[in-house]
Amino acid sequence: MDVERFTIEVAVDHPAFAGHFPGHPVLPGVVLLAEVVGGAERHLGLAMDRLVIKVAKFHAPVAPGSRLEVELAPGRDIAFTISHGSTRVASGTLAPIAAAADAPDNRVEGDRR
Repeated sequence: MDVERFTIEVAVDHPAFAGHFPGHPVLPGVVLLAEVVGGAERHLGLAMDRLVIKVAKFHAPVAPGSRLEVELAPGRDIAFTISHGSTRVASGTLAPIAAAADAPDNRVEGDRR
């Protein structure tokens, strides 16, 4: 499959900026990840509830009014990158639930699998 690309326009008044952080607003990482998973659903035809975030790294903060470019590179897993201009903002990997469950390194503290 080819790489899929889409743009996210971060509204200046996005509600996630409230209190995160006063005087220096930064978009929470969970909002970025929700956009990536939603993009995988829209652009790759995958159901959100059938994907897990296997790896997520945040490289730079996202300010109000940012225009972000997202790339999804499907394979066994789906690699993603989010950029603002030439700056990488976040990167990581999504995986179908079945593939993620098979991965031994995908445990959570206290997980008894």
